[in-house]
Amino acid sequence: MFGKSWEFWAVLVGMAVYVATRDAETESLSKRASKTAASALLAFGLAPELAPYVRGNEIAAAVLVMAFGLIALDLITALVLDREFIKELIRKRLGGGGGDKDD
Repeated sequence: MFGKSWEFWAVLVGMAVYVATRDAETESLSKRASKTAASALLAFGLAPELAPYVRGNEIAAAVLVMAFGLIALDLITALVLDREFIKELIRKRLGGGGGDKDD
């Protein structure tokens, strides 16, 4: 299917199951489903491109993409949801008052 081996699909499905069941008690189903879909699609799309960097092993590339893709998705989600961090970042970038001066 799509020119991939059954081993590739087994790894992709296994990683998707892991991602979907991870943090099941703290995250909503829709959030877990979207992270799972994004991670699996990244792995499917990027594995052929990254395979040369892991000795041509497309399966290893897919695992790495899903693992690090999930970490990146979690980090980006946490940063986007942290409104105070975003406000502080905007203040620093735009040169706004930091509020910590004793003038």
